[in-house]
Amino acid sequence: MRCNTLKVGFIGLGDQGGPMAEALAETHELYVWARRPKMLAGFANKGARLMETAQAVARSVEVLCLCLPGDAELHDLVFDGGLADALPHGATVINHATGDPDTAALTAERLTAKGLRYLDAPVGGGRPSAASRSLTCFVGGDADTLCFCTPVIARHSSNIRLMGGPGAGQMTKLLNNALTVSNLRNLVEVFCLAARAGVNLLSLQAALATSSGGSFFTQLVCSFSGWADSKSQQGNFRGVCRRPKPRMAKWHAAAETTKQTQFQEI
Repeated sequence: MRCNTLKVGFIGLGDQGGPMAEALAETHELYVWARRPKMLAGFANKGARLMETAQAVARSVEVLCLCLPGDAELHDLVFDGGLADALPHGATVINHATGDPDTAALTAERLTAKGLRYLDAPVGGGRPSAASRSLTCFVGGDADTLCFCTPVIARHSSNIRLMGGPGAGQMTKLLNNALTVSNLRNLVEVFCLAARAGVNLLSLQAALATSSGGSFFTQLVCSFSGWADSKSQQGNFRGVCRRPKPRMAKWHAAAETTKQTQFQEI
């Protein structure tokens, strides 16, 4: 594994990408660009090189990390925007955004034909985990490329898993998201039932946190608005319970759509 400093580019300095890029600036030679100049604020002070164009970033790096909204934005920038042609031969593109597995496999194929390497590597954990450098990274691609890029990914992700070939990282993230929807739906239903029954919700959260019914989401419920106020916490969830059908329908629909569009051949 190569452990020395790498020339790394990062595009997509949003809520999650920003902290990820900040972590990279501490160890690697970081090049950044953003459509909105305000997103670059503070990066110069962290030692990053602020580039005038995305193509300038691509020409300067060995590894290009992208944390864009989705596949369409990646296609527009990498292919239509000329980044694939600007990158040096043998460079690696890492896509940290969530996207379609088939699109990821096609992207890998197109970049390989240009002499480039590609990892679909969506992350889980959100901004808090990005800030604490404890993201989970689901990687699709070949082992040698991941080995080369591990010193980069490990700066922001404490748990890195190679899930399979191109597209496997995206499929794993979709599977994770399907469970997230299901778990969140179950949590809301249980706490709505508890609120109707007059159970103290703060006590319920604390009890579940150390019981077999506990989960990642039971640790998060205290972050809901109003939970810090013991008088308002019962009413807070009762407000959810008065209108559960639209919210539950939305989550059911999301889960059903995921199953129909992503898992129909499984």
